[in-house]
Amino acid sequence: MKLRLLFLFIILLALSTFAQTEYPLVTIHDIQFVPDSLLNVPPHFYNSPLQGDTVRVRGVVIVRPVVDPTLDRRRVIAAGARWSIYIQDASGEPWGGLNVLQMDTSTALQGTFFDLVDTAQVVEFTGKVNQYNQSTQFELVTAPVIPVNIIDQLPKRPEPILLNISDCVENGLMKYDATKYEEMYVQFKNVTTSDRSTGSITFVLNDGNGNRVFVYDQSGFFTSRVHKLRDFNPPTDGTVLEYIRGIMTIRADGFYLVPVYPDDMKISVYPPSIATLKRNIDVIAPDQPVDISAVVKDPDGWVKEAYVFYKVNGGAYDSVAMSKMTDSTLLKGTIPGVKDSSLVSFFVKAYDNTGNWSMNPTDTVKGNYFYLVLNRSLNIQDVQYSPFGSGYGGFNNYHVTVSGVVTADTSDINGDGGSAGARVYIQNGNGPWSGIWLFDADKTPNLRRGDNITVSGLVTENNSNTRIDSISQIVVNSTNDKIPEPVEVSTADIAAKANGVLSAEKWEGVLIKYKNIEVTDDNADGNSGPNVTGNYNYGEVLVADSSKINTRVELQDGNHYYHNLWDAALAQTESVQLLLTDKFASMTGVLWQSFSNYKLVPRKNDDFTGYVPSAVDNNSNKEMSYLLAQNYPNPFNPSTTISYSIPQAGFVRITIFNMLGQEVKSLVNSYQNAGSYKVMFSANDLTTGMYLYKIQAGSFNLVKKMMLIK
Repeated sequence: MKLRLLFLFIILLALSTFAQTEYPLVTIHDIQFVPDSLLNVPPHFYNSPLQGDTVRVRGVVIVRPVVDPTLDRRRVIAAGARWSIYIQDASGEPWGGLNVLQMDTSTALQGTFFDLVDTAQVVEFTGKVNQYNQSTQFELVTAPVIPVNIIDQLPKRPEPILLNISDCVENGLMKYDATKYEEMYVQFKNVTTSDRSTGSITFVLNDGNGNRVFVYDQSGFFTSRVHKLRDFNPPTDGTVLEYIRGIMTIRADGFYLVPVYPDDMKISVYPPSIATLKRNIDVIAPDQPVDISAVVKDPDGWVKEAYVFYKVNGGAYDSVAMSKMTDSTLLKGTIPGVKDSSLVSFFVKAYDNTGNWSMNPTDTVKGNYFYLVLNRSLNIQDVQYSPFGSGYGGFNNYHVTVSGVVTADTSDINGDGGSAGARVYIQNGNGPWSGIWLFDADKTPNLRRGDNITVSGLVTENNSNTRIDSISQIVVNSTNDKIPEPVEVSTADIAAKANGVLSAEKWEGVLIKYKNIEVTDDNADGNSGPNVTGNYNYGEVLVADSSKINTRVELQDGNHYYHNLWDAALAQTESVQLLLTDKFASMTGVLWQSFSNYKLVPRKNDDFTGYVPSAVDNNSNKEMSYLLAQNYPNPFNPSTTISYSIPQAGFVRITIFNMLGQEVKSLVNSYQNAGSYKVMFSANDLTTGMYLYKIQAGSFNLVKKMMLIK
């Protein structure tokens, strides 16, 4: 095996002798660096200064793409059909980590030899800098195929950078200057685990002061999902880790650690495990005692004692001892009954025979279990209420019956055809916590806006959205009722806040409205244009009101004709493509949470009012004629501006073509009032050469040339 790899190594060195000099050689620091002056002000996350550029970069490989290039070609890092690795600058200085991917791994493109690189090699890659959500990634050039260049072989990968969790999070708030460790190899010591999930195979690291870092199972060595490379289960809540190390990644809701190889985690102490916490009553009445049960086990000894700690309305903690039930691992403690309108929060703590202990939940600030004591029927607000910031309500996994008016039906929110399906929402009033998602494909399709219904079902959490699932009954009390008016909310209230933050969470599932907003980014996840290899577009734009704070709007799920060209075919439809600096008097929709982001989901066309396209001068009284000006600057790299005028209202298309007559981008595809306009064209994803741009407005057609030089 070693001889074979050595032979391949020699081939790579030979092939790499024609390292591409036409692309500049930069450092990882050049790609990643963001000054503190930007990090510490909203929006905190910024694109790379080299975004869209094709360059060469060198780094030490922290994790190889496949287990063994000859004997076991399973991917180490899960990235769909792609190959993914992480590299780091040999100096170990901040801003020195990078995710490198080969987007297309088909046989014809394996001449890159990307799959042959190994841990601790110093390798040069040629690729394009691109942004994916909050992270920068480097996408290998495959047209033409450019082999990687192996520069050196180090004895081992760099030592991890030792961090404290408080370096990343303090008092529950992200410390954005820790972004400098993005995609670098770091280590935490003496941390306690919590929030164990055997479904998503994730857990949380805690420092004992309420600060948390998430662990993500991107590596096949730390998952039991389809990409697993060994049997692995996340550690029991309360486990003390001597150390855990891995790649630091970042999302809008916090810092995530990706351990990559089996020796990246070492357990120090096994405490008792506490699982399957349940109360014996769904809806609690005044003065009604509540039994709390849990399965408590100790992996290396026995459980000595366990307690339920509880407090009423934020008072001091009291406790009750838990006793064994029929099953020796099932324990129960009883919280005494309390008066009407009380909020009771609680957690369970267990000790083993050697004095080790654990709690469920570990975070007793944001994560406490709780229930409401009510001498009345439940309403939606009771079910949604999540006062501690976890995003979970007091009725999660319990059966409820609530009433409300349908504010969005399946004809309003069709879904994106993929991960998000059609949805129905009901609402009770128009205040905080007043809306909720109904999820049952068999029982909700016939509901329509304005139906006043009573629904019974199980409360569950899906992608951080509360919903009523497993619906047992829907009663339509009346139809054509008045729909609650949308609540005016500032974009700053929602922003890019982490899941559970109260200013945003209280509006989840509720009809809200942003007023006097402007499109500040026509694609929140990538460059302008369709979702294709090398560019991510999930139909989401950023908008901001007078606060100047951005938040997301999801355009794919609703049933309207506004879009951001996530699919090139949309350019051929009678629709409106949103562009940078487009303005609206208002946007209305239901607040939704997915992929760590809150986002507004408009339903139909009337949820958009006062549309004003990007324009220099919309004075229709001014005497003018059809005009398509020469782009400026010209030649350009990578952006230029195209100005045009239309003397009368009508549908306008401005399209970019290459010299073969193939359409490469649609810039404008919407109805516009008479006036003078300008639109910016970004050619980050195009190569040097001559291009054509064409305007179609009524019977007016004109084509001009422009030159891109990179």
